[in-house]
Amino acid sequence: MRLLPRLFDFLAPRTCAACRRDLPLLVAGPLCGDCLALARPETGPRCRRCGVADDSPARLCRRCRSRLFAVDCIRAAFAYRPPVRELLHAFKYRGRLDAGRLLAGWMAGLLSRHPELGRPLAVVCVPLHPGRLRERGFNQAEWLARAVAAAARLPLQEGLRRVKKTRAQWGLSRRERGANLEGAFAWAGARPARRVLLVDDVCTSGSTLEACARALQAAGAEDIRAFVLARD
Repeated sequence: MRLLPRLFDFLAPRTCAACRRDLPLLVAGPLCGDCLALARPETGPRCRRCGVADDSPARLCRRCRSRLFAVDCIRAAFAYRPPVRELLHAFKYRGRLDAGRLLAGWMAGLLSRHPELGRPLAVVCVPLHPGRLRERGFNQAEWLARAVAAAARLPLQEGLRRVKKTRAQWGLSRRERGANLEGAFAWAGARPARRVLLVDDVCTSGSTLEACARALQAAGAEDIRAFVLARD
């Protein structure tokens, strides 16, 4: 085995993006073998609309039976648990672009498992506020959306804008999340496609997706479905 790779690993050891243990020399990463073995797509009975775990005979969870939504269907590639959660954090907060490439590839490869997402004409990503985008340097949802669009051979439409800086959603109630995002998104530019696949990294309550979908509807989109990397 060559001396140079051994020396490089000694001076700057590569770590697993999930558990942060040093990676063996011959493991390309960004995950070690143990963490990679934990990565499994979502399975089991789901609500027909929002995709949360639900085995009711109506195939709609209680919340989705109670009102109408702008997003017709939400599906997640994974549950928000290790190692996907840690990979996403490494990507978003530590700049591990290798973790982002892995997640985007996984998500794009799992799109075909969800025919209920219909036949969209374009992909749209959930945008970051310009200030947050400058701070982070990239939009993780856009990375995912580009991979999904390429896999589906669809255009990526970039007209959705975040026009209001909002509070962080964590720690807020479902009602507070909806109020926090009121008027936060708008569409700019040419009319969006009639059937849109909306892409984001994580869905918790669905409030962000709903706010984006309302902005898309106001601009002329008629059928909006969402595909997210992980469901919390």
